[in-house]
Amino acid sequence: MHSLVTILTLVACVAICVRLLTYHRPADARHRHGASWCAWLLIASTGGQALHILLAGAAAQVTAWNLGVLIVLAVLTYRARGNVARLMRFN
Repeated sequence: MHSLVTILTLVACVAICVRLLTYHRPADARHRHGASWCAWLLIASTGGQALHILLAGAAAQVTAWNLGVLIVLAVLTYRARGNVARLMRFN
């Protein structure tokens, strides 16, 4: 049986990864290299964490601190509608 913390961590990781992958840049928006690298890093790390939890199952070591950070990041990502430049406030 998986713990609730593990399941919620998986859900938060998948939510962040999917929202960033489905972001559509407006036609008049500038391309910012720093924001795109941050987006790539977030997609790779949250997707990798989700895969780790899926493959390791109950043996995956996640903490409540990890879950808390991911929930805050998920809320910020959805409020920014997947726009990492807005999330990180790059100007």
